[in-house]
Amino acid sequence: MKNIVMLSIIVCLTSLYGVFANLSTSSVPYPELFDEVCRLVEEHFYNPSFIQEKFPTIKKEYREKAELIATPTDFSRMVNAMLKHFDVSHTYYLTPRDYEYYHLSAVFSFLPSIQTLFDHQEILYPTVGIITVIIKQKVFIAAVLAGSAAEQAGLLSGDEIIDVNGTPYQPIDSLKDSVGTPVMFTVKRHAHAEVQRIAVTPVRMNPKTEMLEAQKASIRIIETQGSKIGYIHIYSYAGEEYHNELVSAISWGIFQEADALIIDLRYGMGGADPSYLNIFNPKIPVISSVDNTGKTYRYDPQWRKPAVFLVNGATRSGKEILAFGVQKYQLATVIGERTAGATLGATLFSVSNGDLLYLAGRRGYIDGVDLEGIGVTPDIEVPMDIRYCAGKDVQLVRAIDYLGEVVQSQRNVVK
Repeated sequence: MKNIVMLSIIVCLTSLYGVFANLSTSSVPYPELFDEVCRLVEEHFYNPSFIQEKFPTIKKEYREKAELIATPTDFSRMVNAMLKHFDVSHTYYLTPRDYEYYHLSAVFSFLPSIQTLFDHQEILYPTVGIITVIIKQKVFIAAVLAGSAAEQAGLLSGDEIIDVNGTPYQPIDSLKDSVGTPVMFTVKRHAHAEVQRIAVTPVRMNPKTEMLEAQKASIRIIETQGSKIGYIHIYSYAGEEYHNELVSAISWGIFQEADALIIDLRYGMGGADPSYLNIFNPKIPVISSVDNTGKTYRYDPQWRKPAVFLVNGATRSGKEILAFGVQKYQLATVIGERTAGATLGATLFSVSNGDLLYLAGRRGYIDGVDLEGIGVTPDIEVPMDIRYCAGKDVQLVRAIDYLGEVVQSQRNVVK
């Protein structure tokens, strides 16, 4: 798996105690549960031709397998194996053991079915603030959220997670019983290095709040070649609050002193509205005012200087739309790797056992272009192997160097 009209087009991507009692406790036999999932697919999947022509054969094959299923984990794996035959984005099955279960539930918390699933309580989950990927059956940290418990403890992107408290790492199960208590991550920083043991204390957070706090913590000024480069990592764009933080940093924050700007769209969730590109619109007035002491204030919510959008294969959905837009209209330079090509519109469905089905229900076109399965090719391609990178980010370094050169070139022209 791992990889309302407007929201569903651009979205990507509880307290665990008390809520787990209501999740995955259904006594519905797995064949009946499978039939329920299939009905949702047949009623809501965006491509009726696929459902009519190909799905019957696929369904029959996996219906026979459903008769042999004995555990919730096996059922989830089987359904996701079936959904892989669809070969599209935004289509997979989630259980309470998956961190996306909580992230997507938080995004779609306006749905009555999701509110009921979580007993109308705030959606919370255990986290240390890492995003992981599985490469050749090994678990690697792809990103460490700024300001997170993982960052404070010293975990780095590129670390291979060997185990947590002596057992294989599971995003939820490794943490859920240890909120507020340190757990021991055994990691390998280099392929042939000795393992390290790093204690990290999980916290329980709302996923949307976690992403917003990490975004705020990421904001900084990077000095290079006599220039000041602003940097912000927008881990999730599934809500106006994330864009408002960017606008605030431009209008009132430290980006006022920056000569250029890097907007990092790697990892996390999509959800961006294309209107967010209005920050690059130069045809917006700048307001200056003077108070009775003679102090001058300047308000400009627009970015009028060089900028980079940093992307990779985990940049998806609404974030891809932004990357497509800045590239097409020459608003910023796109640096990194080709984006995910995941631009279908999807909705979240609650299944009777408490699991979730994320299902593509609409095909999206951006200025008439279908990016599904294609993605956005950067203006400057910078391949990066996350494995054992020890926190070194060659894509970010390239973006910094590029903007430093652009700013210096502009200064030379002025001279």
